[in-house]
Amino acid sequence: MEPPEGGGVRKKPKGAAAAPAPPAVASTGDDILGDIFLRLPDTATLARAALACKRWRRVASDPALLRRFHSLHGPPPLLGFIMSEPPPRAFAVRGPDRLFVPAPTRGNPHHRAAAAAADFDLEDFAAMNPRSGSVIDEWLLRSYDGGRLLLSYGFIEYEQLAVYDPIARTTYLVCRPDIMEFDFDFVKIHYALIANEADASFRIVGAQLCNGGVRAAVFSSRTDEWAPLPSLLAPDPWRMRDGMRAGRFAYWQSNTRLFTWCEDVERSVVLDTTTMEWTLVQVPFPKKESYCVADMAEHGGLCLVASKEQIVQIWAREDNGGWVIKKQVALLKQFGLLKKLRQDEWMKRVRILAVKDGYVYMEFWSIRKPHSYLLVLHLETLNLRVIANHTTEKYRGPAFPFFMTWAPPLLSPADQEERLLQGD
Repeated sequence: MEPPEGGGVRKKPKGAAAAPAPPAVASTGDDILGDIFLRLPDTATLARAALACKRWRRVASDPALLRRFHSLHGPPPLLGFIMSEPPPRAFAVRGPDRLFVPAPTRGNPHHRAAAAAADFDLEDFAAMNPRSGSVIDEWLLRSYDGGRLLLSYGFIEYEQLAVYDPIARTTYLVCRPDIMEFDFDFVKIHYALIANEADASFRIVGAQLCNGGVRAAVFSSRTDEWAPLPSLLAPDPWRMRDGMRAGRFAYWQSNTRLFTWCEDVERSVVLDTTTMEWTLVQVPFPKKESYCVADMAEHGGLCLVASKEQIVQIWAREDNGGWVIKKQVALLKQFGLLKKLRQDEWMKRVRILAVKDGYVYMEFWSIRKPHSYLLVLHLETLNLRVIANHTTEKYRGPAFPFFMTWAPPLLSPADQEERLLQGD
């Protein structure tokens, strides 16, 4: 295990200087250029090369090339973590503050440059997409996946959505779904973003919880339309937040720990995004424990990863619907540095943020202090990376790891057709 790295200092994004345009080459050289791109060391280098000129961007954005690139270079690298305050409550007049905590890049200048130049503060996005008239007069962060952010502006029926790539600074605007009828027009919709990392396509799942049931719809950037999804019965109470992706699943937690008067039961509604079938999950541990849903093929697919008194637990679903612990990692016993942080800085709580490609992403924090430590644990090798978050403010709302990905620019179906006609 390595000593803590980095910190969470706010910096104004700086635009990276574009590389000089290459000399004109016949279009028959695209295959050669693509072969050169496949030999680049990482995703950040490919993204920077794509900014050189239109031709390089077109070749680097080819879905077939991207699939080969990702298969050769493995999962995208971690750029950092996006932290935020809790979501706004009723009658709030401002949105939650956000913080980007960069992950030290271990000498890779391209990752460091990409993180420094990204628009994580949404300053450029807000300038390019001005809005006014809402009580909370700013764009709110709702979900994340595949290097893209799902943002919203406005309240309930006046809500507008945007999918934003903070690295490429490209935006796709989406209208709120209008297919949810009956008495649900004034019920908040909770969203989950599902991005396709091999191309620019994405889906947004919007879910409403009302009267003991979940109603939902899905938007596809390939059709530019919303379509209804099957409903699901889900017992109250729910303090539903926006959803998150976990492999082929998207899930929404009930957050019953926020209710002091209800039964000691925590649930999640889980959508299989390949079959579009719902599952109602009752977790096998007390509602106070932090957890996330995970897609782990080695344990049968749908899993839960939870923390119990600094012990990471992997729960797998059995054929009878029950749950069994497949693996446990006692963090304080396994890693002396965490035990020292527990003793010296009163770090006590472990918050599970996400599970991706065999890694568990967590926050090690204390109710007494604003700063924390972000943990990246490889479940097979038990290698642990510790990243110091030297913030002076508390960010106890939604948080997630941000990965460096590269996909074609976000284009509407009409823009894609025009691009094909122009051969660009």
